[in-house]
Amino acid sequence: MEGYTSKPLLFVLITAVSFLQFIFILRFLFEITKVNFYNPVCQLIVKMTNPILTPLRLVPLYIGRIDLMIIILITMITALKIYIPYYFTSFEYSINSLFIAAFGKFVQETLDILWYAVIIGAIGSWFMSYNTHPMFTLIDELCEPFYRPIRKILPTMTGIDFSPIILLVAINLIQMIVLPPIFYLTKFF
Repeated sequence: MEGYTSKPLLFVLITAVSFLQFIFILRFLFEITKVNFYNPVCQLIVKMTNPILTPLRLVPLYIGRIDLMIIILITMITALKIYIPYYFTSFEYSINSLFIAAFGKFVQETLDILWYAVIIGAIGSWFMSYNTHPMFTLIDELCEPFYRPIRKILPTMTGIDFSPIILLVAINLIQMIVLPPIFYLTKFF
C-alpha cells in the first residue's frame, strides 16, 4: 500500500521542483540576454524569484555578466529534482555524481527551453497578432542575442531568415558535444 501513496506525492514533489527550476532557468536566461525587465511576463518571473535570489546575492559571484549564484541555485534545485525519485527507493547516489549530473541536466534543460523559444518565435512570426503580445515580444528578445552573430555571418536571402534554423542546429550540436562529457564525469565520482 505504501507504493500507491508515494506515487501521487512523488508526482507533486517533482512537479513543484520542476516548476521552480523552470522559473529560475527563465530568470537566468533573461539576465544573460538582457531582456526588457518592464515586460509583464518578465516582471512576474522577477517577482517570483527575487525572494530567494536577493539574500543569496549578498555574496556577489560573477563572471562577466553571468551570475554564478543563480547557476549554483539552479544546479541545487536540479539535484533535488534528480534525487526525489530515488529517495523512495534503495538506490544510492554519490553527492559528487549527483551535482555533476544536476549541472549537466541544468545545461540540457536550459538549451531545451531555448530550443522551444526559437520554435515558438519562428512559428509565431507567421501571424500578425504575434507581434503585440508581451509573451512573444519576450521570446523575440530572448532569442535575438543568439540570432545576431548568425545574421552577421549569414547573408540575407530574399526576406527569409534562416537564423532560427541555424540556431536550432547549433543547440542540437552543443547538446551532442557538450553534454555527454559532463554526464560521463559522473562515473568517476
